[in-house]
Amino acid sequence: MDPLAIILLVIAFIVAFAIGSNDETMSPAVGAHVFSLRLAVIIGAVINLIGAISLGGGVSEKVGSDLVTGNDLSLQMVFAILISMTIWLLIASATKGLPISTTQCIVGSVIGVAIAAPFISASEWGAEAINTGVLIEVFAGWIISPLIGFFIAALVFSLVRRLQKRATGLSGRERQEQVAAYGLAGFLIITGLSRGGNDVANAVAPLVSLPLFSTPVVIGSISIPGVYIPLIVGGLGMGCGLMVVGRKVIKVLATEVVTLSPSSALSASVSVSLIMFVGTYFGLPLSGTHVLVAALIAVGYVANTPVRMKQVKNIIISWIITVPISLIVTFPVFALIQYLVPVL
Repeated sequence: MDPLAIILLVIAFIVAFAIGSNDETMSPAVGAHVFSLRLAVIIGAVINLIGAISLGGGVSEKVGSDLVTGNDLSLQMVFAILISMTIWLLIASATKGLPISTTQCIVGSVIGVAIAAPFISASEWGAEAINTGVLIEVFAGWIISPLIGFFIAALVFSLVRRLQKRATGLSGRERQEQVAAYGLAGFLIITGLSRGGNDVANAVAPLVSLPLFSTPVVIGSISIPGVYIPLIVGGLGMGCGLMVVGRKVIKVLATEVVTLSPSSALSASVSVSLIMFVGTYFGLPLSGTHVLVAALIAVGYVANTPVRMKQVKNIIISWIITVPISLIVTFPVFALIQYLVPVL
């Protein structure tokens, strides 16, 4: 294989590893004791790989293209964005297990390369290249979507608790929780497939369209279409990141925010799914992490279960600093990439 292709695949694997390290999809199932932490990361890793291979090829949207006006991101810019995002994701995941937003990392990094470009590559960019309307829309979505997610989760769980009151005796309630546990497991597996297919694009989107991966790769008697190589590498990277580092993030949301039951975890997950589906339909880059945390707080409120506000405070602080940190990190990363690889 071409040495450049190998280098690009290594970068894609590292980016995917960072994305997987902050994958909190399975946390409701762990918090509700439907899956153990070990089983959750194994299932999540397998699902990420399957989702990346089966669904990842259809995601071709260029990272950050709507945020900049009248300019196309160069391949150097895209890799600067991805690597900057990777650095902050790994730091937040490995040190504190904080569930930060990949969307926020990307937005901060896109703004960073736009501002840095005139100083680094003498490009016609700068702060004026940022689409202010889109930026306001994105920030508004980050604030409004958790609020809506909170109320939807509270409403769904309130309805669930009303149904539970109709159950006869302890065995009836236990049966309802068991049904909720099965529903939660199936629901999160489907969600994980979708997330694997979409999130892998953040790591390999710049690669799948390159001529380097347009021809089949022959391994012995097996011929693999070249476009699948980045998808496989991205899926493996996400799975490894989840198993090695991501367990910390899952543990924080599963055990350190609020105590969950299968029915409350399912209610929170349904809220996240609805909000993200609507946001995706209208093209809004919302943060599933933001909505999930708000939904978990909501079900804790309805269940009158104590919410660990210290951990919530740490998560919110990490959200606030993610955009500026990603922006700042992008400057030296972009400069280094421009110096080492002036033409890709």
